[in-house]
Amino acid sequence: MRGIKTFTKIKIIFKQHVLAFFIVFFWFIFNYMAFLFITSDIINSFKYLVYLNVLDTEYGRFYAIYSEFIIFGLLFSSITVELFRKYNPAMTSREISKKTENHVVIIGYNHIGKRIEEYFKKKGIKVVIIEKNQSLVQDLINQEEPVVVDNALSFKALYDAGVDKAKAVYIMSDDLELHLVVNAHIRDINKNCKIIDRIFEDDIGELIKSTYNTKIISTSKFASKVIFEMIKSKNIKNILIIGANHISSRLIKRLEEIPEITYQLIEEEEEYIEDMMLTGKPIIIGDPKDELILKRAKIETIECIINVTPDVNQSILIIKKIRELNPNCKIINRFFLESVSDILEKPPFKVNVLSSSKSMLNVMIQKGYLDL
Repeated sequence: MRGIKTFTKIKIIFKQHVLAFFIVFFWFIFNYMAFLFITSDIINSFKYLVYLNVLDTEYGRFYAIYSEFIIFGLLFSSITVELFRKYNPAMTSREISKKTENHVVIIGYNHIGKRIEEYFKKKGIKVVIIEKNQSLVQDLINQEEPVVVDNALSFKALYDAGVDKAKAVYIMSDDLELHLVVNAHIRDINKNCKIIDRIFEDDIGELIKSTYNTKIISTSKFASKVIFEMIKSKNIKNILIIGANHISSRLIKRLEEIPEITYQLIEEEEEYIEDMMLTGKPIIIGDPKDELILKRAKIETIECIINVTPDVNQSILIIKKIRELNPNCKIINRFFLESVSDILEKPPFKVNVLSSSKSMLNVMIQKGYLDL
């Protein structure tokens, strides 16, 4: 891989400055032929060319002066400036991706995408990432890892990532349109590779699975199942859910199957829960860090709080406020950062941390979805 990276960088530099390189090359070729014509001496002509000797004629002096000040001074200094200005590490990562074979392609560098990448790298399996948000993969680009910064809807992005030569493709994006289109593109390019789709809509997942011969995973479905089993095992009856997303939506459907369980949902953004409000579900609109909002939910009587707020900072502040008002309730919190999770599991927070991406990775391993 190191040899490929070095060759790729040299290739990029040459392509960016091919005209300058040819000017220098032909300058030396032309002048060597001129010296050879004047002196008819192969060795001395070469010495004049590389300044070991100076031809004491007008032409010889012209060559020496202009070669030094124009070619070496201006042209090469210009090339150096251009190299620093134009060299694009993202281009290097893309070129390296093109040369990768018998590898895994991961589309979407989110939490589960990162865990899959780490798993395969530990196994010594080559990985290429497709991610349109360069900031998410900047560290990989800086390390000259195989990355294609582009929208996976593009055929060029898929070819540059080597999908035609890949053993498996893991589509971890949240974009349902992307799943529908990209699966069709992949099957046009590679009929036999394994495809794993992360899709939260069951109906669409089944359609893609049957149409394109893929495997379907859902981190929200898995997380809601795990949380529901925890609630049932502890015989919890009074629940407060904080945050409206796919997990809370799936969990509410499960909770409504058990009449003796009561629940409430707090969500700050009304637009996320407009459909749920129309069905008359017990929803409180407001900031879950606000003491008045929590008291409106009768926080002091709640047995279990399930926080699925994605923002780490917001979650920590919510937990802090909850613990001030109810130090004994059970808190189940979805977190991705293990360093933060270790802190929150201890007093004064005392949180049961659920990492759906970590748990889902283990499920994928058990089901053989990561076998190649």
